[in-house]
Amino acid sequence: MSMERGGTCNSTNREIRIPKYVQSVCHSAPPWLISVSLGLIAMQESKDVFAGVSMISNESYIFLAVLVVLALVALIYLLSPMSLPDEPLLYLIGVNHTVQFKSALSQLFSESVSVRAKREAFKAHVAEMIDKLGIEVLAEEFSEEIKRKPQERETALNDQSERARFETALALCNFETVLEQFSEAKGIEHRFCDPDSKERKALGIEESDWGKREQVWLSRIADCKLRRVLFVCGDNHYDAFAQLLENNGFNVRRGERYDISDEEFHDLADNVIETQERAGEFREW
Repeated sequence: MSMERGGTCNSTNREIRIPKYVQSVCHSAPPWLISVSLGLIAMQESKDVFAGVSMISNESYIFLAVLVVLALVALIYLLSPMSLPDEPLLYLIGVNHTVQFKSALSQLFSESVSVRAKREAFKAHVAEMIDKLGIEVLAEEFSEEIKRKPQERETALNDQSERARFETALALCNFETVLEQFSEAKGIEHRFCDPDSKERKALGIEESDWGKREQVWLSRIADCKLRRVLFVCGDNHYDAFAQLLENNGFNVRRGERYDISDEEFHDLADNVIETQERAGEFREW
């Protein structure tokens, strides 16, 4: 048996012509398409081989075996889980909000080594899960309002020149959450899900109404049950929100948790900025 130019394959007493569309496909198509095409030829040629006796020879059996193998490869590929669409899921991560967003004050002054390490670990984990799970939506318990720039009462700079230098430095700060940064870098949809102060007032949400806030988060991803979502919430909400999601039809996969203890916040003796954040700006309410 030999292969001749022009797309023919000669056996002892028989010539098998490979269709021109297969010849052209083989030059540019992916392997799976080539396998499928050859597999179809294999099935047709198998009928012809068994129908006649002219090809019953050792070379014919070898040729037939090759065609059958190609057909099996094509079938396995088509039935492989890799070819099936990914199942919808929501991957939930619990955090201390300082990990989720580095405030301007922390960027301008200092933060503890432990907080910095936790944030880097969080970033690495989010990056891994985005690629591993094929994440389509990044959502988080956060709002534009929380990312506000420091107010005058927080900076306490009376000297005009000092304030000018501070404003210049402030302009260089990054006012994006970790998820926002990944959204821009990877082209993934991003959603803030926490109501701001005006929305909380309109909805009658008080400090102790965690359940009402969680209901708002749920409403803002209600259209994502058939998508692959990564959601970041405060660690204090982790278990309750996971249960709420499951009760409302989400396929929840519980992920890592990145809480920060008081000791980790204060592992720098002069860390006044983070003490203020722990007490006020990022408190869980």
